[in-house]
Amino acid sequence: MSINTQSIAAKLRRNILLPFYWKYIKQWRILKYYNELKEHQWKTIEENREIQRIKLFKLIKYASQNIPYYQRVIQEYKIQFSEDTIFDDIKKFPILTKDIIRNHLDGLYKFRDNTYYRNTSGGSTGEPVIFYQDRNYLEWDITTKILFNEWAGRKSGEPMVKLWGSMRDVVRGSEGFKGYLKQKFYGVTILNSFRMTEKAMYEYVQKINDIKPCLILAYASSIDEFVRFIQENNLSIYSPKAVMTSASVLYPEIRAKTEKVFRTTVFDRYGSREVGDVACSCEKNLGLHLIPDVHYVEIVDDKGRKVKPGESGEIVVTLLTNYTMPLIRYKIGDRGNFSFKNCKCGRGLPLLEKVIGRTKGIFKNKFGTFIDSGFFNQLFFFRENIKQYQVVQETIDYISINLVLIDKTKLEDLDEYSTEINKVIRKVMGNNTKIKYNIVDEIKPSPSGKYMYTFSRVKD
Repeated sequence: MSINTQSIAAKLRRNILLPFYWKYIKQWRILKYYNELKEHQWKTIEENREIQRIKLFKLIKYASQNIPYYQRVIQEYKIQFSEDTIFDDIKKFPILTKDIIRNHLDGLYKFRDNTYYRNTSGGSTGEPVIFYQDRNYLEWDITTKILFNEWAGRKSGEPMVKLWGSMRDVVRGSEGFKGYLKQKFYGVTILNSFRMTEKAMYEYVQKINDIKPCLILAYASSIDEFVRFIQENNLSIYSPKAVMTSASVLYPEIRAKTEKVFRTTVFDRYGSREVGDVACSCEKNLGLHLIPDVHYVEIVDDKGRKVKPGESGEIVVTLLTNYTMPLIRYKIGDRGNFSFKNCKCGRGLPLLEKVIGRTKGIFKNKFGTFIDSGFFNQLFFFRENIKQYQVVQETIDYISINLVLIDKTKLEDLDEYSTEINKVIRKVMGNNTKIKYNIVDEIKPSPSGKYMYTFSRVKD
């Protein structure tokens, strides 16, 4: 398809097909919410905080009147709250964990209408958790995606490629002819990152060159593997307006390689199935903007208390758009920290400085110190003969390292740099730390399709 034909098709989708489908077929409020977000992003932080305050109070008031679990919590903790003091009052609520949801699921939801549906967490680090969501949540989530994509230069309907690994999402988008029509309707082509074989990746390069997408959305780990393949085979790849990564941490090394190979800017998006897309970087890349209309985000220590400015901690999210199953102070399982800078883009949206990674991907040594997963990534990125790696903390003083080598005959390379790596690891983990290397044929992603560079089996 020529660029001119693509442009006409994109305008048809954006101006006629999608608005008609959303408003009259599905009766969704996406256009209304989109206009609100477009306007609110340019309000001041103080104005957006006021919008958030009202929404937060409304959600908690509803939960206190309709959701059995929160009714018990409010009574047990003797919580009083008002609209004026809601930002302080919410801190009286206990942290909501995945275990609490598993044990109290029946008391955490109430169906208000027939738009509810069941969803699950990705299950990257264990048993997935069941959630109920509704149309209002879905409408806001789709709208947030549209806004984030616009930051990266893609308007609705323009061609986009998703290099995606979620079995559920891939199956939904590729069910034969129906799936083909759906992808054509939205202008989105899904490339299955579960099939990252050499043959498949050659096909993906050809498809991207044929489609000429405006935006490529991918797991950070998937785009890392894809970029490595393109480099190793000296292939030519189309340069989109942007690449956006999601679902796993975008390390600086992956960003740099991706921007070099695709000759474009990489945007970073953060979210989860439970609460949708939470934050995204903008063109200035000074952090990840939060959306106060949709989430109230806290960074807390292991006791649920607000951390000091600049410190990292657990990311805790209150979802403001799902009344079927309110999530109040939900511990999402990631660590990060706020930025106190004002972004040069001019948007009045608060910033996460960075998301460090999954809590299970962060190690803890015997002295009680948390070790950022980025520390281990720096040890293995750009090492010759390493195709994939995974560092696993088996016990407090035992680390196993799984490696997929490009050439298994060159084990002398491993001997050469493993001594250096071991010294650095023991410096932060303890001098008596046992380190074992395993040469494997492949490192499989988690059931959700996410590839975990680091993983700790040590319980808190």
